[in-house]
Amino acid sequence: MGAPTIMSPLPPELRDLAEAQLARVVELADELAAELSAKEMSYREVNAVAPAELRKVCEVNLRHAFTAFIAGGEVALEAARKTGRAQARQGIPLSAVLRAFRIAGTFTYEALMERAIPPGLLTPEQLLPISATVWRIIDSFSDAIATAYSDFAADSARQDRDAVAEALLEGRLSHESEYEEAARALGLPVNGPYVVTVGATVFPSHWQHVAHNLGTIVLVPRGDLSIVRQSLSGAVGVSPVVSLRHLPWAVQRARIALRCLAPGETGVVVFGDRAVTSLVAGSPKIAGELSRLVLGKLLALPVSERDVLIRTLVAWFEVDGSAKEAGERLFVHPNTVRYRIRRVQELTGRDPARPRDGAELLLAVEAARLAK
Repeated sequence: MGAPTIMSPLPPELRDLAEAQLARVVELADELAAELSAKEMSYREVNAVAPAELRKVCEVNLRHAFTAFIAGGEVALEAARKTGRAQARQGIPLSAVLRAFRIAGTFTYEALMERAIPPGLLTPEQLLPISATVWRIIDSFSDAIATAYSDFAADSARQDRDAVAEALLEGRLSHESEYEEAARALGLPVNGPYVVTVGATVFPSHWQHVAHNLGTIVLVPRGDLSIVRQSLSGAVGVSPVVSLRHLPWAVQRARIALRCLAPGETGVVVFGDRAVTSLVAGSPKIAGELSRLVLGKLLALPVSERDVLIRTLVAWFEVDGSAKEAGERLFVHPNTVRYRIRRVQELTGRDPARPRDGAELLLAVEAARLAK
């Protein structure tokens, strides 16, 4: 919403009056700072520790008020918003700030009248717009101040929630009372049950959850993970069901679950869904070293040939060693699958049909798949 228009341009005699006061704004700021200090305890305290700051705030806001009065156009409210944000951070009550602006309004009106009345050059009818305009400006400033305080309160509440969520997810709490207090602060039941999710997704609007860059704490009705699997989309890692106390453990498991997805792959993976892949994702550096040792000569092949053999081996594992079903998945003849599996055996010295060799090859190809 744009700034309000205070009135039509002033007649020359009133504009001259306001311009004369604008020229005195530094002097007037000193006087207003003294008046605020005398009438408002909060500003008396500010004046005691930072008098130059209080005087500067008075000068900036008076300058904007007189400028708006002269121009008769839009009221520039950014100075009032900035004042509101700064004084909210300092802990000055909103009621005190609004009273200060009312004091400033009276001060501004009296400063204008002081110059207008002694010369006797202006009639009562000519002076009437002064009061209405001054208070219209003060009302606009007060609205801006109140909005700034509201925004600051919302930001503070959000930061407080983030801090509580971070403490839970990083494991910085220890006593049961701390967990109960954290649950109240986040609006969550203390007993859960919960999961932590990691990755980009959109949550149903009715879900109770708290998002944080470390992970999202999600309340799971009855601890039913099928609800999570069916409701989320994108690339998401999900922890097992835990209590608030075990959220740090859950964060690590959700991250491992997310790393079970290859680059560019989507899906909802709950920790434990892919046991071998989870081992690889949990120790990617060691898994990569073992993968290079196990696959050996296969990795030295041209990229196109290497990828064909790895895809064939993965498909063969997924259908429990059936050349026919693997061929259907890969759109090739079963004999082609058999030939490729023999080729893997020749290059690695491991027979995928033997349990131990097969486990080593499965771990190795999963590491290669995730490393792409």
